[in-house]
Amino acid sequence: MRMRRRQFLAMAGLSALVGIPAAHAGSLTHVAAIAPAGGAIVDPTLLVAGSAESAAGRWSTVLAPALAQGLESPSPLPTHLTSGLDGVTGANQFDTRTVPDGTTALLVPGAALVASLAGDPRAHYDFGRWVPLMFSLVSPIVVGRADLHRTLRDLVRDRPIRVAVSSDHGIELATVMAMAMFGFRPIPVMGFAAPQEALAALRDGKVDVVQISDPMTPEALDALLAPLEQSGVTPLFTLNDTVRATVHGQPVQTFAERFSQERGRAPTGLLYEAWKVVAAAASLDIGLVLPMLTPPAQVAAWRHAVGVAVTQGALDPLKNDSGRALVSGPDCGRYLHDMTGEISAVLMLRRWLAVHTPEWRLG
Repeated sequence: MRMRRRQFLAMAGLSALVGIPAAHAGSLTHVAAIAPAGGAIVDPTLLVAGSAESAAGRWSTVLAPALAQGLESPSPLPTHLTSGLDGVTGANQFDTRTVPDGTTALLVPGAALVASLAGDPRAHYDFGRWVPLMFSLVSPIVVGRADLHRTLRDLVRDRPIRVAVSSDHGIELATVMAMAMFGFRPIPVMGFAAPQEALAALRDGKVDVVQISDPMTPEALDALLAPLEQSGVTPLFTLNDTVRATVHGQPVQTFAERFSQERGRAPTGLLYEAWKVVAAAASLDIGLVLPMLTPPAQVAAWRHAVGVAVTQGALDPLKNDSGRALVSGPDCGRYLHDMTGEISAVLMLRRWLAVHTPEWRLG
């Protein structure tokens, strides 16, 4: 724990040292202006934690040309795709093979962070050591058929509820934990890689609850849920209020707000602290990061490129009214801290999973 805290504080100090507000990026016309001592990036590259169909893959098609101007690259940045949708393979490659010389930045989804927090045996990286350049944040929404109000009768009866998940360490873990805190016995139903598949299962009565993690405009979310409303499907809560989700023009309560409404008190306890870490990680749409120990001049050059892309509107197709919030530079620090969490919360998460995962696998 002590080493981890020192590493984070070192990273936070580096962020403060080299951070450049996006508001000033337009006045910086050359990388040399902010990185005169060898700060120019030679042959910058994006390592994509995911396949072309993944969130990271889709982002790379926009970011590669958007960052080129700020980095003074004559062509869009080369991208190296990896396998899978959850980003674990790419994150492993980044942590074990990338030299921290500022040449390679990683595009990584929140699913890779959740896998690491949950102790997925495939994950061999410490994302708390990464230097963040930009985060795209979302507010995943949980929908389904579930009576979250608990009566005295519910205290003495079993209340199983089926939750659609991609895997037992998938990005939907926050919803599984939330159902447990609401007094249900969650039963993860695995194998749903796409939200359309999960919603079809919800419509057909094969699952009871679905987490929609993909960012959507309010109109797209209304259209997605409209066919399900006749079967009793309603929005239950969101994982956060970074981007306030609305359905039919009405804001959807966060988990904490809904819990307080149903229980008459705010959620507390170590399991809730563990849930907050998982929910923060699950709310990362995509992150652009560098390895720890990247020289400050190179970090500054990449952050300058992000600022240029933001101020010149190159990222507008991925942020305007799309259910995303973009943060960059030192502003990413507090979000990374929330995603990393305290060691006590992470240990609680691992203990909770150790107790329940065997029974989930037994069905």
